[in-house]
Amino acid sequence: MEGSGAPKRRKLPVGDCSIIINKLITNDRKCHKLLSKDGITARYLVIDRLPGIFEGIAIDINFQRSKMNSISRMVTITKNLDEYQFIICSEIRNMSDSNPYKKQLQKYRVLTIASFATLVYVLSSLENDQALQEWNYFAQILLTRISETRLEAYSNQKQRDNITRKPISPVFDFLGIHEDDIDRILGSIY
Repeated sequence: MEGSGAPKRRKLPVGDCSIIINKLITNDRKCHKLLSKDGITARYLVIDRLPGIFEGIAIDINFQRSKMNSISRMVTITKNLDEYQFIICSEIRNMSDSNPYKKQLQKYRVLTIASFATLVYVLSSLENDQALQEWNYFAQILLTRISETRLEAYSNQKQRDNITRKPISPVFDFLGIHEDDIDRILGSIY
């Protein structure tokens, strides 16, 4: 996390990003949320199964709150990431393929799905709070970047690569994804 340097590259629980892109972007599945219960308005956090990408999981948030300090923050981040992936999926269809934000937002959607796959893996083997803290840290960077990029895209701002932001490359490392792979695959689509 902060100050600890780049995370070790892990193996993405779904294999690689091409599976996510093929199932959710190339085949243009109907947009849907990944959470059927959000852990905020319900006692449980339920991440629904995404066939071929990750299995579903249900966590009793009230029970876990007493054992894991990071669980409440994770629930908030998860709910917001799910909202953004749904919004991006719904709105991206109306963007021109030549719009540079379309590819960028799709890239962040792929990262969001990969982060859910990683979270399901982390939640299925909850032994201590450290793995959850690490997921929260990188998921928050992703969430912030999605929010900023979507705001820029819909306020008709020029895409700015030189803006001072927290780097997103550690998120790719944490999720075990090579950004060049996503760029190459999305470049062949758009």
